[in-house]
Amino acid sequence: MIQLLKYGNTNCYYIEGKKGSILVDTDWAGTLQAFYKKIKELNITKIDYLLITHFHPDHIGIAQNIIDMGTKLLLIDVQKDYIHCSNKIFEKDKNISFKPINTEPIIISCEQSREFLNGLGIDGEIIYTPGHSEDSISLILDNGSAFVGDLYDLKSAITFNDKKINNSWNKILSHNISKIYYGHHEQTISNIKKIEDTINN
Repeated sequence: MIQLLKYGNTNCYYIEGKKGSILVDTDWAGTLQAFYKKIKELNITKIDYLLITHFHPDHIGIAQNIIDMGTKLLLIDVQKDYIHCSNKIFEKDKNISFKPINTEPIIISCEQSREFLNGLGIDGEIIYTPGHSEDSISLILDNGSAFVGDLYDLKSAITFNDKKINNSWNKILSHNISKIYYGHHEQTISNIKKIEDTINN
């Protein structure tokens, strides 16, 4: 089951497997009460793991607050050096509601992700998709769903024609994707194959 959690400016996603659940991303610091209201609306009572697509302020703002609820932080090894990269931004903004991430995450590699997700009853894998940032990852489900964070949307990717972005999109689209879940754009369902062909050419 996939549910959109929109309680601020960032699209966050709750994915419930047969044996556990994952929340993909959070919103800015200061949105905790809106988060509580939204999960109550959606009848979400437990979040086992938090997966951050990249560690920018609008995706990690209430991460530690959610971790304090008993949720574990799932970190991909390529993200290790970026976990605190937004701390200075919140300090500069004097955002007193921000709690820096202060926990020992569960660290896995992309290669280990399928086995880990399988343990939650979720069929899929996590892949490294730099382009928006060097720590960007995407969650790919076997049902054709792709959670890509802030990777430039497909139309913009074609316009930019950036090698790194294109390589990340081609990795994503090689998984027979039928639906793309963005961090800030509306979900894309159609024309995926056509855009893939355009990028490859």
